[in-house]
Amino acid sequence: MTDPRDAGAHYYRADFQVHTPRDTNWKGARATSEEERQAYGFEFVAACRTKQLHAVAITDHHDFVLVPYIRDAAQAELGENGQALDPADRLVVFPGLELTLAVPCQALLILDADFPDDKVSGVLEALSIEQCDPTEEKLPNVIKLEHVKELAKLYELLDLKPWLRNRYIVFPNVTDGGYQTLMRSGMGTEYKNMPCVGGYLDGTVGKKAKTGSGNRNIFDGLDANYGNKRLALFQTSDCRNRNFDDLGKNSTWVKWSIPTAEALRQACLAQESRIAQVQPALPSVHIARIHVSNSSFLGPIDLDLNPQLNAIIGGRGTGKSTILDYLRWCLGDTPVAGVEDDELPGTIRQRKLIEATLASVDATVEVTVVINGITHVVRRKAMTGEFSLKVGSEEFEPATERSIQSLLPVHAYSQKQLSSVSVRLDELTRFVTAPIRHDLDAKDRQIVAVSDRLRQNYASLQRARSIKQAIERNELDIKSLTDQAGHIRSSLAGLSPEDQQVLDDRPRVDTSRRTVKRWLGIPVQVEEATTNALDALDSIDALHGGLPAGMPDGLSEPIRGIHGTGLEALRELRAAIALALVAYKEASAPLSPEGDLAAALEHRLAELDVLYAAVKQRSTSHREQLEQLSAIEERRTMLSDELAKEQQEIGSLGDPAAQQLALRRELMTLTADRSALLSAQCAAVTKLSQGLLDAQIVRGRGFGDVRARFTALSAGSNIRVSKRDALFDGLAVESNPLETWEAVLTELEQLLLVPEGIDFTSELSPTLTRLGIGLADQQRLRARMSVDAWLDLTLTPIRDEPVFRYQTGELEFIPFASASAGQQATALLRVLLSQSGMPLIIDQPEDDLDSQVVQDVVTWLWESKSKRQIIIASHNANLVVNGDAELVIVCANRRSGDQSGGKISLQGAIDMPEVRAEITRVMEGGEKAFKLRKDKYGF
Repeated sequence: MTDPRDAGAHYYRADFQVHTPRDTNWKGARATSEEERQAYGFEFVAACRTKQLHAVAITDHHDFVLVPYIRDAAQAELGENGQALDPADRLVVFPGLELTLAVPCQALLILDADFPDDKVSGVLEALSIEQCDPTEEKLPNVIKLEHVKELAKLYELLDLKPWLRNRYIVFPNVTDGGYQTLMRSGMGTEYKNMPCVGGYLDGTVGKKAKTGSGNRNIFDGLDANYGNKRLALFQTSDCRNRNFDDLGKNSTWVKWSIPTAEALRQACLAQESRIAQVQPALPSVHIARIHVSNSSFLGPIDLDLNPQLNAIIGGRGTGKSTILDYLRWCLGDTPVAGVEDDELPGTIRQRKLIEATLASVDATVEVTVVINGITHVVRRKAMTGEFSLKVGSEEFEPATERSIQSLLPVHAYSQKQLSSVSVRLDELTRFVTAPIRHDLDAKDRQIVAVSDRLRQNYASLQRARSIKQAIERNELDIKSLTDQAGHIRSSLAGLSPEDQQVLDDRPRVDTSRRTVKRWLGIPVQVEEATTNALDALDSIDALHGGLPAGMPDGLSEPIRGIHGTGLEALRELRAAIALALVAYKEASAPLSPEGDLAAALEHRLAELDVLYAAVKQRSTSHREQLEQLSAIEERRTMLSDELAKEQQEIGSLGDPAAQQLALRRELMTLTADRSALLSAQCAAVTKLSQGLLDAQIVRGRGFGDVRARFTALSAGSNIRVSKRDALFDGLAVESNPLETWEAVLTELEQLLLVPEGIDFTSELSPTLTRLGIGLADQQRLRARMSVDAWLDLTLTPIRDEPVFRYQTGELEFIPFASASAGQQATALLRVLLSQSGMPLIIDQPEDDLDSQVVQDVVTWLWESKSKRQIIIASHNANLVVNGDAELVIVCANRRSGDQSGGKISLQGAIDMPEVRAEITRVMEGGEKAFKLRKDKYGF
C-alpha cells in the first residue's frame, strides 16, 4: 500500500472470493468450536499477510457465520514488534455472500467493510435465505434462489431495506465459459439491463479476455448487443482450502479511501484509474505533507497529500491558491525576474502574500517530499526566508534556495500561466528544461568547474607571457652586455698572457656560475613537488573511508577485498615515494649550500673572483676600461640571476597556453553536450505532444547575458549604442554564431596583447571590423578593457533558445505564439501529463483550456498520475470527478459569506458521500460531472 496518512484513495491488493471451513467443498481441517474458529481467524489473517493481501471478501455460499471471527482477528493483529497496527495497515475484511441465482448465474454480494455483524442476518432475510445452523461444521448443498431471475430483481429486494441500501454491491460471475457465468449465449439482454458495474472471474483476465473481439469487446462497452455497457473485472482465487495455497493467487488492485461498497462502485466507474490486475506503478517522487505553523488567513495547516492526483476545491476566496503558493514558496519555486518592473505578476502576488499572511505571524512552513521512499523535509521561515533541510533520519541543516530547487524541483504554473508561456522566453525555456533539470544542473556544474580552471589557468598564462617577455628582454640585454664586455677585453693591450686568459675566461666563469646555480635549485623543487604528491596521496587515502555498515551476505568478502587491496597498494606507493624522497635527500646532500660539492665549487669560484680582481687591480693603465667592464659584468650578472629565476619559474608553469586551448575546447564540448540534452528533450516534447507541437532548440542565439556584459565592458568608451546593437544583430544572423563569437573573443584578446603605443591594423581584427566595430572603436575598447573584464566576457554563457511551432495540419505549422491561448495550453498540458518525474502543480488549469478539451484532459490525467504526482486547484468538476482525484481537499470560509479567512473543511475521496456532496455543492457542473461518470459506462 502507499503512505496511509492522507485521507485520500490508495491501492489495495484484494481477493474478493474467499471461502471458510464452513464451505461444502472445503479441503482440510474444519473449524467448529469457538476456539477453533478464533484460531482459524488468526491463521487466515496471518496467511493474508504472508500472501501480501491487503483486503479480502469472505464469500461463503449464503452464509456469514465465520465472518466475525476473521474480522476480530484482523482488528487484533499485532505488528512485528508486538505493537498494535495502525488502522490503515490492518487487513480489510468485507462481509460477503456467494449467491446462486436463477438468472442463471452466480454472483458475489459484498457489503461495506464496517457493516455491523448484527445486521448480516437481515441481509439473508431480505433474500429469503434460510440461515443454516451456525454450530454445524459445514454448509448443506446450495439451494438456488429461484425467485431471483434477474440481477435487477436482486437489487430491488436488497433496496427494500433502507439500512441496506447503498451499502452493498453485486458482481456477477463473468468467467469465460461454464454454467455459472453470465457470459453465455443468450444473456445479452440480462447483461444490458443489469445494474451491476463490475463482475468477477474465477481466475485471471486471460488471453481470451484481452483479444480484440468476444468478451473483451463486451467488457469494454463496444458491443451494441450488450448495450455498450462497460464492466470492471475482478480476478478472484475462489480459495477453499486450509493450506491457503490458492489464497490471493488471482487478485486485483483496487483503490479506495474508505472500504465500502460505494468505494468499489466508484472504482468500477473509473477502472482506468482505480483498478489494476498487476501491481500498479506509482510516482517515485511526491510531496507527502505541508505544515504551516500559522497563517493570518488560513490558520495552522497540517495537510497530508496523496502520491497521485490531489484536487483543492472550494468557493472563490477560500484559500485554494494560497495553499499552492505556500507549497511553492517553501520549495523555492518562484518565477525568475530581473528588475522590479520586469517581475511577473505572480511573483509580486506571492511575495505580498507571504509578507501579509505568514511573516506577519512569524510563521514557519515545512514541506515533506518523498523520493524513492526517503523523506526530505524542507523548512522555511517567513520572517527571514531562510531554508533548512532534513534528509531521512538526519538533523536539519541550513540549505540554499538553489540547492532546494535542484534537489526537490517541482513543475508549477499559476492561474492562466500555461496560456502565456509563449510570450516569455524564460517560461518557454523552463517548460523544456524542467524534466531534465538534474541532468542540466550536473552539466552546468561541470561547466562552472572548467570555467574556474580556465580562469585560474589564464592567470598562469598571463604570468607566462609576462615572464616570456622578460626572458626575451633579459636575453637580449645579456647578449648586448656580453658583446660589449668582449669588445672591451679585446681592446686591452699590454697584459700578460696569464692576465689576458683570466679576462677571457670571465664570461665562461659567469655562465658556469649561472648554470650551476640553476642546478643547485633543483633539489628544492624536487622536494617541494614530492611533498605535494604525498599530500595528494593522503587526500586520496581518506576517500577510502570505512567499510559500509550492514553489508549483505555474499558481498562482504569481495567488498573487504577491494577495500583492503586498494588501501594497501596506495599506502605502499606512498611509503615508497617517502623512502625515495629520503634517499634523494641523502644523495643530493652534497648539492646543498653546506654540501661538499657546492662548497668546493664556491671555493673555486671565489679563487677565480680573486684572480679576476687582482688582474683588474694590476691593469692601472686600463682602469677606465676595466671599471666600465666591471659595471657591464655586474649588470650582466644581475640580469643572469634574474634570467635563471625566470627560466625556473616558467619551467614550473608548464604550458599554460596549451592548457588554455584544451580547457576552452573542453568548455565548448560541455556546452555542446548541454545543447544536445536540450535538443533531445525538445524531440521528446514533440513526441509527447502527439502531434500538437514541434519543439526545437536553436543553438547560440541567446546573447542577452553576453550583450549585457559587453555593454558593461565598453562603458565609457564612447562607442555608439547602434554599433553595439549592430554587432549582436550581426551575430544573430551568422550561420554559426558560436564560431563567430569565438573569433570575436580571440580578436579582443589580441587587442589587449598589443603593447601600448603600437598601432594595429584591421588585419588583427577582421571579424570585429566586419561586424561594424572599426579600428577607432577598437582602440577605444582597448583603452577601457581590462583582462578580468575580457575573461568575464569569455566565460559568459550563450544560451540556447527553444522554438515552438503549433501543428495545424499534416506538415503544416504556425509559430506557437500565433496559436490561440487554448491551443497553446492544451498542447503544453498534453506534454506535462505525458511526462514522469517531479510533482506537477497547476492552479485552475481549466482557465487556460477550451471547454471541449476538458474531457481529453481527464483521460490524460488517468495516465499521468501513475507517473507523476499532480496537485491542482480547480473549479471544474469534470477534472476532479472524472479525472478521479485520489484526494479532494475542500476549502471554505471560516465564517459563511466572510472572505477574510479560509480553512480546510474536509479531506477525502469521491467514494466518501460528504466529499461528493461538497463537489456537487461548490463546483461548477458537479452534479453533471457525476452523471457523465455514470453515462460513460452505459448506466
